[in-house]
Amino acid sequence: MRSKTRLLVWLGFVFLLFLAGILWLLRGKEPWLNIAAEILIPLAYAFTVVLVTKIHQPIQTIAKSMSLLREEDFSVTLVKTGNPDVDRIVGVYNAMITRLREERLSVREKNHFLDLLIESSPTGIIIADYDERIMDVNPAACAMLGIPDGKLKGARLKEVQNPMAIQLAELPYQDKKTMDGPDGKKFLCRKLFFMDHGFRHPFYLMEEFSDEIREAEKAAYGKLIRMMAHEVNNTVGAVNSIMTTVLDNRKTIVPEEQDEVAGMLEVAVQRNYRLNRFMQNFSDVVKLPKPEKEPFDLNASLISVVNSFSPVLTEKAINTRLDLSESSPALLADQSQMEQVFINLIKNSIEAIGSKGTLMVCTLTDPVRIRICDDGPGLSPHIHEKLFTPFFSTKTDGQGIGLTLVREILTNHGFTFRFANREEGGTVFEITAP
Repeated sequence: MRSKTRLLVWLGFVFLLFLAGILWLLRGKEPWLNIAAEILIPLAYAFTVVLVTKIHQPIQTIAKSMSLLREEDFSVTLVKTGNPDVDRIVGVYNAMITRLREERLSVREKNHFLDLLIESSPTGIIIADYDERIMDVNPAACAMLGIPDGKLKGARLKEVQNPMAIQLAELPYQDKKTMDGPDGKKFLCRKLFFMDHGFRHPFYLMEEFSDEIREAEKAAYGKLIRMMAHEVNNTVGAVNSIMTTVLDNRKTIVPEEQDEVAGMLEVAVQRNYRLNRFMQNFSDVVKLPKPEKEPFDLNASLISVVNSFSPVLTEKAINTRLDLSESSPALLADQSQMEQVFINLIKNSIEAIGSKGTLMVCTLTDPVRIRICDDGPGLSPHIHEKLFTPFFSTKTDGQGIGLTLVREILTNHGFTFRFANREEGGTVFEITAP
């Protein structure tokens, strides 16, 4: 029973007692006094009921307002009743609810705009909770890491089996670092935070280096290589000319030392040729011509390249699995340059396997893709970080131009690619045609 009902029941009981007392006091007296009492006292009770109702109306209005606020229904406003006291409450409530509705709509619009902005931003964005579990991640970040968002949300970055993700997790707050992605691209990554309900939430920003920066980098090392090649070739050419002249005129050498000196000169000439070839390999990267694109049979090209490695594969007891598309896709590209890419990648896989392993070459369609996989030891985070750094090599006699050349050729063709560890072990290099 509500308080208003209880009050009216109580007042009715009081007025009945009052009426009974009056009638008892007026018993035996003039009849009109009894009639007047029977009329006036109910009228007084009716007036009291009306007065109580008007007094209780603001309380009802406040209760209704509280109910609407509790239900977060900001679309309903109250109607004025004509009661000045109630209308003041109604006016305050309507003004408050209008302001709340406008602010809530503004917040929703801003949040929606922010969600769209994050979703479509070319900058990779990862938002984590106070426990550093990933709450949200945009498509750009998933593409940069090469991982679908289903495997990221709810996980910690340090638990994700991805070298770039592990590096991100190790970043200090407010710090920035350059990292290499699985497709050879470079990213500038930062770790920041925002406060929410008193807790610090980290978020990560990943920006890809622009084409202008890559071109500037290429121009810088290209100029250095051309200068070095020029000086080395001039020096080697002159020295080889002198040594060849001496070899052609052995009579000028003391007879008893002719064979020994000739042997040493021949070794020096061969070393010079190797040095010349060494510099030529560097020059090939910066002098790479633009691709002359023509359609060619991708399957036939890959079979030809794999067959060229048959002696090495047999010697190292490496099994070869060719899983080529039955439709034999045609690739619009520079065949000679693409075969150089296949040669470098297969050579790297063979070196990674060592012996008694499996080399897998696959082609797929819609879109055209090439996968070259091995079951070697895979890439450590340290190596993965520097994989596409120009002239970085893990081999003692390596020049570090193989993957640099691969990246240049694929980038010039407009192909996308990724180089990553496989879940079952080893690595996969996947090329996707546009």
